[in-house]
Amino acid sequence: MSSIRGAMERVLNHIWYGSSPLSLLLVPLSWPVRWVVARRRANAPAKRSNAAGARVVVVGGLTAGGTGKTPVLIALGQWLITRGCRVGVVSRGYGGELSPEPRWVEVHDSARVVGDEPLLIKQRLGVPVVVCPDRQRAVTDLIEGVDIDVVLSDDGLQHYAMLRDVEIAVLDADRGMGNGRLLPAGPLREPVERLRSVDWVLERNSDDADRRFAYQPVRARQIATGRMQPWQECVDEWGGQVVAAATGLGQPEQFFKMLRGSGLSIHEFAVSDHGALSQHDLDGLEQDVVLVTAKDTVKLAHLVDRRVWVVEIDVALPPSLLDLLTRLLPIKSPTD
Repeated sequence: MSSIRGAMERVLNHIWYGSSPLSLLLVPLSWPVRWVVARRRANAPAKRSNAAGARVVVVGGLTAGGTGKTPVLIALGQWLITRGCRVGVVSRGYGGELSPEPRWVEVHDSARVVGDEPLLIKQRLGVPVVVCPDRQRAVTDLIEGVDIDVVLSDDGLQHYAMLRDVEIAVLDADRGMGNGRLLPAGPLREPVERLRSVDWVLERNSDDADRRFAYQPVRARQIATGRMQPWQECVDEWGGQVVAAATGLGQPEQFFKMLRGSGLSIHEFAVSDHGALSQHDLDGLEQDVVLVTAKDTVKLAHLVDRRVWVVEIDVALPPSLLDLLTRLLPIKSPTD
């Protein structure tokens, strides 16, 4: 199933980000999408009309597929926590066993049940995380259950029923808007004009300092033993060999590009977006070192293969964005 899904993703990416004429054949199917989006937008509550007692920040996307929303949310959550904010997170729980009832994520939950991204967020931030297809219901359950200052929504820009105070759209500068068409003819979930109404636009690897964020590897952790090693030491140790890079990211080339940029020679291996690397997959890799992402790690909890290391990254957010959030959110100053 994963191989079929991966093949479909490659075909769609060729249509959306290439010059395939097949996109034109799909344009009529995008008309209902445009109508539904316009209707939902017209009925959406006004931004900053949330009176639930906590501010809601949506970290979402305009395009289908991975753009780095979850790493951005984690970096934003870490920044808020260091400034004394009580943070909670809501997510749809994509890839998990979706239920109409809100589910509170625990550190030792299975990614198959709650989804890989919510589990990763829980493990990295240690804050309350609630998953539910109805994000507004998840927000309500979260706020009623614990004292929260700021709720971060992992995706949900198009979930208009969810009241929100701040919207951050996350894009990929290399891919941009693709062919500029709505699903399924193109990668857009909404018309590009939607960006005019968000509070901030972030672009992975952008040339614009006010929009730019990028991944910076800082260390690697051997999954089987928990051993940590600074990233430069890893590069020095593995620089004379070919290492395997394996992942289930929506845009695996971003992971591969980051590793090559560090000076490593890599053998690339990718499964479908949100797909889980299997022991069979790992057994098929001949390299002595296998590098994976944090998102992959939550689906490899019981792995004993000592070749596998997770690359841990930092994400630096633009100071101008943090200044805006300081004005819009209940953030304490360093002197408070």
